[in-house]
Amino acid sequence: MFGYSIRMLLKPGGCFVHGMSFDSCQLYRRHWIIKSNNNVVGDFNGEAVIGQFPLLRSGKKEFVYECCITSAASPGSIEGSYTFIPDRLADPQGSPFEVEVTRFPLVLP
Repeated sequence: MFGYSIRMLLKPGGCFVHGMSFDSCQLYRRHWIIKSNNNVVGDFNGEAVIGQFPLLRSGKKEFVYECCITSAASPGSIEGSYTFIPDRLADPQGSPFEVEVTRFPLVLP
């Protein structure tokens, strides 16, 4: 079993998407690719994270969530992306955009 923590924060100044600036953006989807011994053992693509659609606001408090995963073998890794909507899901102000999550290892000590 591996546990991990993800922190999301919108920098002061907001986000710049397609040449436009926004003071907020809301998470819409996530895509995780989980590998064990360099083999894909999970490919998860769906809405929200832990049942939530966090709204990130420029210069405001970060959103943090923790999760865990069972991996068949070590070493392993997780990588993927988040899809955000400029402004809010209820009132989108632009096209969705993706933010890449760099691979992070799942390794037993």
